[in-house]
Amino acid sequence: MTSRNLFFNLSKEDGKQRLWSMAVAFLMFFFILPVGTALVLDENIKQEMNHQYIISELQEWLGIQNGFMVALIIFLSLIMGVTSFSYLHSRQKVDFYHGIPVNRKHLFWANYMNGILIAAAAFGINLLLALGVIGANRISPVEVAGASFTGFLFFLIHYTMLYTVTVLAMILTGNILIGIFGTLVFNFYSLCLLFVLELSYNQFFYTSYEEGKTVFHRLMDKFSPIALFFANIEKVKSGEYSGEVLLRITAVIIVTAMIAFLSFWLYKKRGSEAAGKAMAFKISMPIIRIPIVILISLCGSLFFWFIHSSLGWAVFGLVCGALLSHCFIEIIYHFEFRKLFSHWKQMIVSAVFAGALFCSFRYDFFGFDSYIPEESSIKSVAVSFDDTADWISYGDIWQDAEGDYNWRYISSNEYILNHMELKDTVPVLALVREAVERNQRLDRSSTTKRDTGDNERTYRFLVKYTMKNGKSIYRSYELSGEKIRPEIVRIYENPNFLNAVYPVLTQTPEDTAWVRVGRGALRNVVSLDRNGTDKAMTEKILMTYQEDLKNLKVETMQKENPVGSIQFVTRKQADAETKRTESQNYWQYGDVTERGYYPIYPSFRNTLELLKECQVDVDSWNNPEQIKEINIDLTQFAEYMYSFEKQDMQYLTITDPKMLMEIMEKASVEEYSNMNPFITDRSERISFSAVSESAGSKSEMKYTIPLNQLPQSVTENIEKIKRGV
Repeated sequence: MTSRNLFFNLSKEDGKQRLWSMAVAFLMFFFILPVGTALVLDENIKQEMNHQYIISELQEWLGIQNGFMVALIIFLSLIMGVTSFSYLHSRQKVDFYHGIPVNRKHLFWANYMNGILIAAAAFGINLLLALGVIGANRISPVEVAGASFTGFLFFLIHYTMLYTVTVLAMILTGNILIGIFGTLVFNFYSLCLLFVLELSYNQFFYTSYEEGKTVFHRLMDKFSPIALFFANIEKVKSGEYSGEVLLRITAVIIVTAMIAFLSFWLYKKRGSEAAGKAMAFKISMPIIRIPIVILISLCGSLFFWFIHSSLGWAVFGLVCGALLSHCFIEIIYHFEFRKLFSHWKQMIVSAVFAGALFCSFRYDFFGFDSYIPEESSIKSVAVSFDDTADWISYGDIWQDAEGDYNWRYISSNEYILNHMELKDTVPVLALVREAVERNQRLDRSSTTKRDTGDNERTYRFLVKYTMKNGKSIYRSYELSGEKIRPEIVRIYENPNFLNAVYPVLTQTPEDTAWVRVGRGALRNVVSLDRNGTDKAMTEKILMTYQEDLKNLKVETMQKENPVGSIQFVTRKQADAETKRTESQNYWQYGDVTERGYYPIYPSFRNTLELLKECQVDVDSWNNPEQIKEINIDLTQFAEYMYSFEKQDMQYLTITDPKMLMEIMEKASVEEYSNMNPFITDRSERISFSAVSESAGSKSEMKYTIPLNQLPQSVTENIEKIKRGV
């Protein structure tokens, strides 16, 4: 009982000493919670939003999605941590406090817990007031109580962690400003170091995979309290990995307890004479200084490397970083200039260590770029080629609180690498070995790429190795060579590769509402499932197209270009279109409904025959005889002309039947020109419009063709126009 009364009295006296911080905490919570809640309600009620939407807005405001609360927790943890032990930085105050006939253990825990209880009380009271505001607006607080309570616990747990880190910094230092600086070091040093290491990784390693989470990225929330706070917010927001979130919250509690007891142990060891000094413990000086000097030295070397890509300048930057950072910290430690080089040997060791780090990336001491897993240790591989599937919409459709449909985007590399498992590793490893040999032949300091000829192509591809031990390894490669390689053909014609690249191959008839065909700006529904009447045709077209796409050979793609596109509308897309029709808002959900078009090649004869049955005029799609006129817009050559405004013609018109036939045989519909990865050409391409005539009606469509594949007379004419002749 005596101990309890003592703790209460000590907490009461400590509270009297920092009434201003209590008032600040209460006011900040007041304006964010009750006042903020009132503003949210007022805005939504004025706009006559539905009840469910208002509830979702309130849950977001009172839960962990509130960005203002995140900022307040960070700011308040700093204020409370500083005020809880600021007396340690004043010799008069520390003599007074340590002169009180109270065990230092009780004094520490009373001050420490007060910093948590003040924030918790201010938070809790204002949260109750916010719920009262909700009730006053005739909305049941019970509907938002769960999100509010979860947010309260979540923020309080992480506030305690950040607050405890500040307490540790205040105990380790003897000056308030140095203590705040120490808090920043504890929170941001590891982030800065890992960021610099990842920057070096991306800069120096040819095979670095920039889109993936590197080991440096994955470590960021493991060594930084503030990064852990933000990472946990994102995990909880996603609504997934509930077990992982629970483990992370448990880790926060354990880490907080460890830091708290470390702070208590240091508090008991701390001498009263430490007040006013920069650092309370002499042994902590090199422990703090050396890592900072290493980081700044490495930053200096990278800064000058990025400017000149010269090893000499990198050494200059490293030396400057080491000198400036070491001397600056020594001035802070000792408050006098004469101590600049008091520990010059440690400065040299720090600079050497930073130089070793730089060289390990610059010269790849660890063999990162040359690493190729043993074939026997690989379970499967996944490979994603650049410019192969950029036109495909990867992702899924989700509904928000109002029931509106939205598109959740996934990058092509992420989707493909996560959905592909190639057991046939031979062609992939053959490409990898050749790419590694090529990189080893290049001068690592060279920033230029070898030019490739017209008969060559540069393949840029990502590889994910899934090892038998469960580990995943990511690499990025670049390889120049022949346009068509046997290994590429073998990969492209692998069914597992196709299933990962083309999501339509895994689409089911049950998830398909209807079929839409596109040709230029025209979009036609060819098989609409009206109460099941067209279901058989929809299913037949889907399965037939899937079979045609699976059987598409690289040899065919070298000769053909897509002549149309087809979309198998999913059930969610169909629901979105129905809602759009009902609301008569034809701009709504366009980002959702216009995704999922795939190419139709002339060789897809089975698909084309089915489309004929659906009254689609596919015979006119690839019939050059119907083309009566070609118009080449000369404005696309304006960048070549010195006086384009003086040109009399805007279009170069071609009507000669022989030329028309020759051009159309090699041209491709501009809309589909990027869908064929094996028609890409390094030469300059031009676009033109072709006017066709069928059944007495005329239509116009945009095409594209390599400039060097035009008839010679047309090419010569264009070259004259470029020169302004």
